[in-house]
Amino acid sequence: MIPSVSDVRQWNWSALSEQVISTESVATRLEDARDSIHASTNDLWSAWTGIAADAAADHLDRERKSDTNISYELREIASATRRADEDLAHAARVALDRIAAAERAGFTVGDGGVTAGPDFTGVYEGEPDAAAHWGMIQDALRVIGEVDDDHARRITGIVSNLIDVTPSPAAFSPDEAAHDWAMLTDGTVTSEDLGRFTTNLAAAGLDPQSLDELAKGKVVTALPAGAFSYLENLYGEAGADGVMELQQQLLADGSTSALDARDSLANGILTLSNEHVRDVDDDRGGWDRLPQDVRDLVGARPGSAQLDGYQVPPTLSAFMDTLPPDIRSELESEPGAAATAHRNALADPADAAYIDSVIRGREFWDFVGTGNGTPGAELGTKLVESAASQASVLDTPGSGTSPYDTIPITVGHAGESMLDVATSNHDVSARVLAGDLNGDGRTDIQRDDILTPLFTHAWDDGGESAGRLTNWMTHEIGDAHAAGDPARADRAELAALHLSQYLSHEASFDRLMDVHGENTSSIGEVNPGLVRAFADGLHGYIPELVRADASGAWKEDNLDSPNSNENARRIFTLMATDQESSAIFGSAATAFGRYYADDFVEGPSYLGASNAGRLQALLDTGIYNAGREMFDDRARIDEFVQQRREDTFNTNYTIIRNLVALDPRLSGTVGLLMDVNSTSIRDTFVPAFDNPELTPFTGDFSRYSAPNAYNLLENAVGRYGLPDDPTIVDDLRTLGLLRSDGTLTYPSGDPSLDKITDLADRTLETHGIDFSTFREHYIDAYGSVAPTTRESSSPR
Repeated sequence: MIPSVSDVRQWNWSALSEQVISTESVATRLEDARDSIHASTNDLWSAWTGIAADAAADHLDRERKSDTNISYELREIASATRRADEDLAHAARVALDRIAAAERAGFTVGDGGVTAGPDFTGVYEGEPDAAAHWGMIQDALRVIGEVDDDHARRITGIVSNLIDVTPSPAAFSPDEAAHDWAMLTDGTVTSEDLGRFTTNLAAAGLDPQSLDELAKGKVVTALPAGAFSYLENLYGEAGADGVMELQQQLLADGSTSALDARDSLANGILTLSNEHVRDVDDDRGGWDRLPQDVRDLVGARPGSAQLDGYQVPPTLSAFMDTLPPDIRSELESEPGAAATAHRNALADPADAAYIDSVIRGREFWDFVGTGNGTPGAELGTKLVESAASQASVLDTPGSGTSPYDTIPITVGHAGESMLDVATSNHDVSARVLAGDLNGDGRTDIQRDDILTPLFTHAWDDGGESAGRLTNWMTHEIGDAHAAGDPARADRAELAALHLSQYLSHEASFDRLMDVHGENTSSIGEVNPGLVRAFADGLHGYIPELVRADASGAWKEDNLDSPNSNENARRIFTLMATDQESSAIFGSAATAFGRYYADDFVEGPSYLGASNAGRLQALLDTGIYNAGREMFDDRARIDEFVQQRREDTFNTNYTIIRNLVALDPRLSGTVGLLMDVNSTSIRDTFVPAFDNPELTPFTGDFSRYSAPNAYNLLENAVGRYGLPDDPTIVDDLRTLGLLRSDGTLTYPSGDPSLDKITDLADRTLETHGIDFSTFREHYIDAYGSVAPTTRESSSPR
């Protein structure tokens, strides 16, 4: 991969040498162990002869040869890494020398190129200009990339050899799981018992690298033969209740080995369930491998067959002993509540069985979620379905049909634990958002039946757990592009589209704006964490919402019909119901708005202006429509709009930096991290609305013209430098647009918007850029989203 100028400036000169030392240390320890075993057994053969002795000697000889082969490959890796370190360091120094040469000549060097510095006086005849310096720097950067690729190929080949000479782990014996379970449940657990169990669980589990690959949706084949049978038999022997008793025992032990075993116990359930986990014989995980009682916990519904046979404890004390501390404490805090709950449970054991399954499921998935594994897709989708069902049941008390009407017990955070486990597999989230739970490309459910109860339930955590279904797409697409994984990028893109289609559908939108019925709270008030997850997942797709990018899954008519922006407006309106979510979208809009300005400056297309206008209109209408939906009083609407606009344009640089890293379109945008956090420029985005009931957007674009002109100016100067006209340069300084160090800044205080616009326009003209053309296309595009009433005397 070709590094950037910033990468070279931040070069870690010791990173590879430290890896060399670590690898050589592993090889040395292996050689020492090999030699120690050989020395210790030399005296044995003089006193031991016969068939068994010969077999032992042959085995030790094979082990010695195997250890020697492994040690050789480890030292080859260390040697190759050392050569890579030397060659890359040399190439990096060459690049740094060329950067330094350009800076000594008075140029400023950044990731986007070489430009004239503040004290630049020109180049002497025969000396390289900015373009020549940039060309030499790019050549040096390319050499680093080529050296890196060459050594990476060599090291990859050696690692492949190491894998080939490393013996496969031994297979599990058929009765291993039964032996371990009997050992752990015989009343005493010794350190030797714990060590054996931990070793077996680790051998039947996945290493950190495999867990990471699995989280990315890759197939892993790291398990030894018999591992699935071991896990299947172990959890089958234990059952869900046995697993919970064992994990509590390990937690109470508190030793490092006990806690390691507890982590492996949690991860083992997910390993067993995952269809992407395979062993050396190509046996694989899946839903059907899970113990029946675990599957019953997931599938339990009011009145379902899985609950048949449940027995309510006959005494109040026994009933209370089955409850976790939080529920028990709540019942005990209210006189008579515990007795009422027990009496009603005895009278209606079917409802009691359902509530018991919800409680046991919450405890079980809370524990499983403490691990770092990834569930299989079928387990994950069934967990999401179960969480949606539980939310629906919780939201129907008072109807006379809910188990919670019969037995007044509050089970907090029940669905959250299932969602936390399920959504660690992004394939699960993508399937749910598409309504394609089987993952076969065909819709097999009505996704509203799952998403609507999940999104409209008033969650204890504000919707954060439910939001994990939707918060991952922007980050995922950046990671996938960086890893060269188009399948993951496509999955994220399609999931973002499916979420957008759901949110912008009229029925869904109306329900989310009035969660509990007409004129009730919006989704941002009920579940702010959920709306932030919407914003986190979608803010990287703002170009698609703006219709600036109709490629891939986002074809021209997949969200909005041609010449319509109604669905996009609804999405921006939903984001505006929560302060932080609106700020996330506003910060992303700042980044993409600068990209569109840069696109216009680069020319020759006018699409940058149109996209910028459409984006600003979507932000404006989203905020205004949210205010109208949430309030009836004109004064409160105006107050909300004013405050939410200030929140929205209070730039979050973390969002912008992450977008620059994730989206290749933004990495080359000049001046993207300009200071728009100052009150002066933020206030230019807060126009007053006249007669908002008829048209909130008066068509007076003077408060947009100034910042737009400044954005274009900063991009133009970044690309082409300051104008040669000294009068314009003096005027830029006088108005406060040009600092003493030669860099641009938006004026502080209360600058004249007309003066900023006029001076920026004059400066842009020296570079052949017509701001009036930008403004014309910007206003037309703005009006296509937000109808405006043009004022003939409106300032530029």
